[in-house]
Amino acid sequence: MKTFILAMALFSANALAWGPTGHRTVGLVAERYLNTDVHLKIYNILDNQTLARVSTWSDEIKSEPQSYSHTYNWHFTDWADEAHDHDETNSSGKLVGAIREQVAVLKDASATKDKKAFALKFLVHLIGDVHMPLHVGNGLDRGGNACKVLFHNKPTNLHALWDEGMINFTGLSFTEMGSFVIQGKTREQILAWRKGDVLDWARESKNLRSKIYPADVTPASGPMSVKQYCRYDIKVPEENMPKLAYEYSYQFVPVIEERLFQAGVRLAMVLNEALK
Repeated sequence: MKTFILAMALFSANALAWGPTGHRTVGLVAERYLNTDVHLKIYNILDNQTLARVSTWSDEIKSEPQSYSHTYNWHFTDWADEAHDHDETNSSGKLVGAIREQVAVLKDASATKDKKAFALKFLVHLIGDVHMPLHVGNGLDRGGNACKVLFHNKPTNLHALWDEGMINFTGLSFTEMGSFVIQGKTREQILAWRKGDVLDWARESKNLRSKIYPADVTPASGPMSVKQYCRYDIKVPEENMPKLAYEYSYQFVPVIEERLFQAGVRLAMVLNEALK
């Protein structure tokens, strides 16, 4: 029972990177860059469902904790600001390791279709997760869930704002978002983004993460490494929450779009290699 409660706490504090629109965008972009034979294999594994369709499945299964609670901490990892190397053994989340495990299943010729389908559904989602800066958390503020902010004068938290808030504010469907993020990308950019592995992509998120926290509204007190509006041991009045609106979106929606595109291109790269 204690294990289940802990798993639920971890899941609720760190889940739902990008939200449905973002994750479906990643799946849609990936399908554009799949090799034809790999695309056909994926349709067979998924019983003719698309990557966009299954991209939210690993969030939806939270309604079956008896079967899937062991996967709840696969969606995030911790990487402290001051740490040069990633050490997932000291993280409550297992995102990097979970991605590697699903890739291994897809490469395993002896794995059953059901196991490959499970791995594929998770991989579509988790590669999206690792590209969301707050799913590579600092280990101090629950992936930004503890960071109270106002977005267009409505209370939210930094994690939720990056999950869905800014994406939903654009008013775009996932098909529109997928079309938009592809536009203007050069062949050189795509080739460059196809390099590296999950640890490199997690490092990118860590480096981006340090740039997305708004400045404190009030002078800092307590641990300097924790923003005042990110402290979950005190109640933060709205006047002390960062007030974010068009300027914040203007700065970071292009970052979100680039991360969604990178995730899609890299997902395709991983699947082309694993299922060749």
